[in-house]
This record gives sequence, structure tokens and C-alpha cells, in this order.
Amino acid sequence: FAEGCRGSCSEEIINKYNLRSGKDIQSYGLGIKEVWQVPDHIHKKGLVQHTIGWPLQNSIFDDVYGGSFLYHGDNNTVMLGLVIGLDYSNPYINPYKEFQRWKKHPEISKHIEGGECIAYGARCINEGGYHAIPKLSFPGGLLVGCSAG
Repeated sequence: FAEGCRGSCSEEIINKYNLRSGKDIQSYGLGIKEVWQVPDHIHKKGLVQHTIGWPLQNSIFDDVYGGSFLYHGDNNTVMLGLVIGLDYSNPYINPYKEFQRWKKHPEISKHIEGGECIAYGARCINEGGYHAIPKLSFPGGLLVGCSAG
């Protein structure tokens, strides 16, 4: 089974065969990504930038976790995104708006200035780590990819 994180069929199999026995609880995040085509003078092929904290956290005691990424790839492309843990308690937080706020920061916006967004997407991802991965095999099958955790 390879139906993505927290797939309904995979969860049914995990429960039926008790594949999470002795494992940590899985947690999930939402990743939002855009691909931008930028002018030559902006592009720095190979540049990689990762951040944590702002705009999701204002103090170390906030219960929202996440981070961002920014990569300069081939053909004048910049891939950038934000991942937010989905166990936050604030019912008003809007991951897309937080992503837009992050992109407006001067240290981020300079990487896409004068460019054009050519692709975008979002997906749910597993965040529980190694100890949250269930047993992967069961009679007649195997969990793979994000179904496996």
C-alpha cells in the first residue's frame, strides 16, 4: 500500500494487524511549496536555506512548530516552501497566509523579486520520526512510502 500519509486503507490495515504496537504516535505536517522562475541576476544556483521559528513561532513556548526551505535550482528556478505541524491549538492559524507572510520578509522576497510563480502545491507529510514508523509488513502486503510513515 502506497496511498500517502494517513491513507484510509493503510490506517485500516495498521489497526487490523496492530502494526503500531510499541511505536510512538505519528504526527503530521502540511507542506506548501511554490516554484518560481527568476531573472538571471537573482538566481544563485545551488543556494540552500532552511529556517525554523518565524512566522510560526513568536517565542520558544509557542505550540506551533515548523520551518521553511528555499532552494535555487536549475534553469533559474527557486523552490520555496513552508511546513507547519498540524497539532497546533490555535483554530485561527492559516498555513497559506503564514506562507505568504514569510515570503514577504526581505531576506526571502529578494530571492523571487521580478520572478513569476510557475508551479505550486501542498501535501500532508509524516512528522513522527523513526520511532513512529509502524511495522511495515503484514500478511500478503507491505506499507511503503508515506503510508509507512
